[in-house]
Amino acid sequence: MFKKISKNENLLHHNEVGAIIQCKDCNRIAIIIHSILYTCDEEEYDYFFELIMNIDLNIEKYLFEIGDKNYVILNTKIENLNMVFDLTQFEYLTDLFIQSKYMKEIHKLLIN
Repeated sequence: MFKKISKNENLLHHNEVGAIIQCKDCNRIAIIIHSILYTCDEEEYDYFFELIMNIDLNIEKYLFEIGDKNYVILNTKIENLNMVFDLTQFEYLTDLFIQSKYMKEIHKLLIN
C-alpha cells in the first residue's frame, strides 16, 4: 500500500487500517481509512486527532457490543453514517494518527 506517492505529497503514516497523506503545495490532508477518503485542512485534522485521542483515553464510554465483540463507533457529520472499529482496528487508528502527527511536525521542521 502506498509504496509510491507523488513528489508533491508527504506520506505521514500508513498501517493496516489506512494512510494519512499531506499535500506539500496546499497542506491539505487526505485521511484514508479502509474504503473511506476524507480530505481536510490542518485544523480539521487536529480536531479529528483530538477526537480520537479523547476516545482512546475514555474508551469505555465509546464501546458498543455487537454480537460477542466490542466495537468503537465514531459518529460522522453525515446523519446515520458512522465508522466502526473493533478494538484491534481502533489501536491501528490511534497509531495511524499519533505517528502521522509526529511526521507532520517533522516535515514542518524540515521546511523551516
